[in-house]
Amino acid sequence: MSEHDRTTTPPAPAPPTVAMQASPTATDITLGLSEAEAQRRRAAGQGNRAPFKTSRSYGRIVRDNVFNFINNVLFTLGALLIALGRYLDALISVGVIALNTIVSLVQEVRAKILLDRIAILTRPKATVIRDGRQREVDPNEIVLGDVIVLHAGDQVVVDGPMVGSGRMEMDESLLTGESDLVSKRPGDQLLSGSFCVTGGGMYLAEKVGTDTYVFKLTAGAQAFRRVLTPLQSRVNIIIRSLLLIALSFEILVVVKSFLDDIPFVETVRMSTVIVALIPNGLVLSIALAYALGAVRMAG
Repeated sequence: MSEHDRTTTPPAPAPPTVAMQASPTATDITLGLSEAEAQRRRAAGQGNRAPFKTSRSYGRIVRDNVFNFINNVLFTLGALLIALGRYLDALISVGVIALNTIVSLVQEVRAKILLDRIAILTRPKATVIRDGRQREVDPNEIVLGDVIVLHAGDQVVVDGPMVGSGRMEMDESLLTGESDLVSKRPGDQLLSGSFCVTGGGMYLAEKVGTDTYVFKLTAGAQAFRRVLTPLQSRVNIIIRSLLLIALSFEILVVVKSFLDDIPFVETVRMSTVIVALIPNGLVLSIALAYALGAVRMAG
């Protein structure tokens, strides 16, 4: 085959990039994306999908309430009592802690359910332009390249440049800590998590999901921290102190048994007597008091 007969196939056009989408025409702004195109982009992984965490997971709640310092010690002592055949003592020792754990689990699971419902109800909505019409959607339905309408009082839900015309005063205090309003004009970048205080306009969804500024900002700040009441803090200090005292006595008993050649079974029996130093019912009474108080307030 001669050089003249050879034909070269022109390269396929490159798919539109985010940078190309960042400068839409006036027609693009007016029409927005079509529903079919939005569904195609969502299927391609270009939707605004990000983990929506409002509180701890159920597994974390169970783990924190069951496997804590006090429970681990008392469950171990309860197992020793069962091994010695002292089932009633084991039932009293472990049963109180188990009941306290159940009460705490019920309280926290109920609180989580209520918090999740409130978070869903208060989650901001967004107004997008699809097929030339404005419609209100959940932030999860936004896709890359969507044209989003912003009014005074609305929150920016994804990152992207302001397009079209207009001017807005934005409150970015949640992101930067600065209380001064920031003026935005077409071409300026809008950050998710900021609020439109005055004015209005449109912006293009340039970064969605885990690529948004607010997601990266809060990703490392979502660790849950339990806040105890003053009474709970004092009770925990008392119980931990008594546990340390009991542990010291246990060490003395073991050392004495070793020096006096006391049988192992007798050593364990003496050790379990020290469990009485720990006020198991105190933890349960505090938990029940808070639970009853919450029920009365809810009623």
